[in-house]
Order: sequence, then structure tokens, then C-alpha cells
Amino acid sequence: MINFFNYFFTQRYSFYFITKKINRMIELKAKRDVVICLLCTISAFSGAQTVVVDGEIRPRMEYRDGFSKPLLETNDPGVFAVQRTRLNLAFTTGDLSTYISFQDSRTFGQTPNASGDATTGIYEAWAEMLIAPGGSFKMGRQTLKYDDNRLFSAPAWSNTGTSHDVALFKYNINDFQGHIGLAYNNNAAISSETYYSPVSKYRYMGFVWLSKNIIKGLTLSAVGVDEGVQDTTVAGLKKYKKITMNHAYTFGGNLKYQNEASPLSALATAYFQAGKSSIGSKMGGNLLALKVDYKISGIFSAHVGADFLSGDNNSTDGIQTNFKKLYGADHTFNGTMDYWDAPLAQGLRDYYGGLSANVTNKLSLETAYHLFNTDKQLKNEGAQVGRNIGSEIDFIVNYKLNEWTTIQGGWSSYFTTANTLLAKNISSANRTPQWAYIMFTIKPTFFK
Repeated sequence: MINFFNYFFTQRYSFYFITKKINRMIELKAKRDVVICLLCTISAFSGAQTVVVDGEIRPRMEYRDGFSKPLLETNDPGVFAVQRTRLNLAFTTGDLSTYISFQDSRTFGQTPNASGDATTGIYEAWAEMLIAPGGSFKMGRQTLKYDDNRLFSAPAWSNTGTSHDVALFKYNINDFQGHIGLAYNNNAAISSETYYSPVSKYRYMGFVWLSKNIIKGLTLSAVGVDEGVQDTTVAGLKKYKKITMNHAYTFGGNLKYQNEASPLSALATAYFQAGKSSIGSKMGGNLLALKVDYKISGIFSAHVGADFLSGDNNSTDGIQTNFKKLYGADHTFNGTMDYWDAPLAQGLRDYYGGLSANVTNKLSLETAYHLFNTDKQLKNEGAQVGRNIGSEIDFIVNYKLNEWTTIQGGWSSYFTTANTLLAKNISSANRTPQWAYIMFTIKPTFFK
């Protein structure tokens, strides 16, 4: 009897475990099939759609001892740190592309350690749809960047960047590109016309940009910008039961030569202005520039150039002949110490030259020297005192630490003249202006 029960339970439990094992194998196979099916679905889904989540963390520390204008002896140099943080989401599928960029920009210590204040905003948020072969429509908050970055730019140096709320039609086929943009700003939803408190520099803006490769290595571009600027005179402000805008026009173009087979490249720029300013003055400024680069060897390159921004020697004739800057990358031009990023009424002439070296695939060096003059003669108590407003030397070092991180450091010094102080409306300053910085740019890709 005992043998019988032993046999029975042994066989029964053996059968039970065998059955359990078979069921487990069936479950695993079913789960495996589900996983395989899911992976196949995701693979097919990913083939049609692309999602990228990346970011930027960019802290920068600066030492300013006369940055943008000479510092008085009675003042100490300024030391501070800023940080720009961005989280970017890009989604592409078929004929649709979308992009959202969240940005936080602050100075270290600007926000209390325990604060409920919101500091993060939208830097970009746009959608672009293909509407015809070679043609697309892009709308929303977006950066605008064209040609030499003088009129429109997404400035890399700026801690906040520049973006526009605009609708943009783009056409690109073969060697021709064309863009048409339109923007109209208000402070809030309105039921009748009202004055726009200028958050942006324009109430309305429309522009056309065209670019064509003429021959190999030679590209011609043309641009026309119409800014609707409000009449800010007292009489103008009273008219805001109806739309009242002056129109400021900027037009011109670039001729660019760049050929991989040639060590020489060049860029010629010309922009002109017409229309009326916000105070009703007729506009007649112009900007002319020429830059030539020469690749000396696989390591060294040299460049020379000149910028000419027209000036105005009569502020009472109702004609503004000094050039009005638009939305370009100021820090890129006319020296990194930003002495003349806000144009003088007398205009500006910048003669410069520089060298750069790619020491290794990770390390590069740059240096440049600028000699500044005004276009029109400066006057002191009615007497002409010349055009020389000083010079500047800049040094920049770039080092690629790893795939995601770049370190940049720089030092600049400005050599003032009596006219520098006059142009900056400073009575006296004995110390030599200097500026230095170090900046880390970390750009991780979180998901792709």
C-alpha cells in the first residue's frame, strides 16, 4: 500500500511539474510573440516618424573691466556668471516637422534659492508642413538666420537668443531658394486697434529673401525687409483708434565666393534703407562690408575685412542717414567687446584682420585686431575732433572636451582715445579696458 501511494504521488507530482513547465513554456512563447510583434510595430512606427530630444546647458563666467565702455577708476571690475539652459523636442513624420525649444536664461544668484517665480519660457515652437514639391509653410515662434547674420540671426553668444513669431513660406528647388515671411504683433487679443507696447521692435514685419548659385562656388542673395514701426510722436499716439504705422525698408544682398578647390573665399555685403522711422524721420542709411579669407595651410587661415556703417552729421534735418541695425548677431561683428554694437549717430568704419589655427581636431585658436573710426567727424563743443575712436584686440580658444562638451575661453582689450571717451560720454577713465570669459557648452542627446 505504501509503495502504491509513493508511486501515485510521485507520478502525480511529476505530471504536475511537467504540466506546469509546459504551460510556462507556452506563456513565454506567447509573451515572446507579443514582444516581437510590439518591436515590429515600433520599428515600423519609427521608420515613418523621428523623435529627437536633446538639450543644452551653457554656463559662462565673465570678468568685465571696461566691457562695452571704459570703466572709471572709482569703480571695481564686474565678475558674474550666466547660464542658458534649453530642452529641445523635434518630431518629423512624412510632410510634417515640428520643433519645441524650452529655454531658461539667468544670472547666477538672480533667483532666490527658494523661489516660486517661473523663469522658463518658450524659445521656439513651430510646425512646418510640405505643401508642394519644394515648397513648405512654417509657422510659429522661430529663429530667422540668413546670409552673413547681419539682418537676421540666431545669435550663439546671446544668453537669450532671438526668435520671431512669424509665418514663413519656403521654396527650395535645385540651386534656388526663396523665403517670404510675415509677422504681426499685439500685446493681447484685441477687439479694436490699440497702441502696441513694443515688446518687439516692430508691430508688423514682412520680408523676402532669395538665394541663387550662379556658378560653382558663387552665390548671390537678395533681401527686402518692410518693418511696420509705430509713430511714437505725441500726434502719432493719439491716432491709435486706427492703424498708424511708419514703414522702414531695408534691402540689399550678398555675393559669396567659396570653393573647396580654392584657398580663397570672400563675402561682399550691401544693405540700404528707406522709408520712415518711428519718429517720422526719412531713412537713408547704408551698410557696406567686405571680408576675404585665405587658407594658408591645413592648420592656419587668415582674414581681412572692412565694415562701413553710414553716419549722420545733422540730427535736425528730418533725415536719418545713419544705418539702423535689425536683428543680427552683434557680438559677431565689430569686436567682441561690443563697444559699437549700438551704432553711433556718426556711423562706424571698422578695419580688421586676424588669424586662426586648427592646432588639433580638438583645439583651435583665433585672434583679431580692429581699428575703429566714425564715418562722420566727431564734434566737441562744435569743433571737429577727428574720427579715430580706438582699437581692439581679441583672443579666443576653443577646446572640444568630448562628444557633447566644448570649452571656450577668451580675452580682449580695448585701446581708447580721447574720442572713445567723447563717443561714450565719459569724462575720464585711466584704466585699460579688458574683458575675459570662460564658457562651457554641453549638448547631450537624451533620446533619438
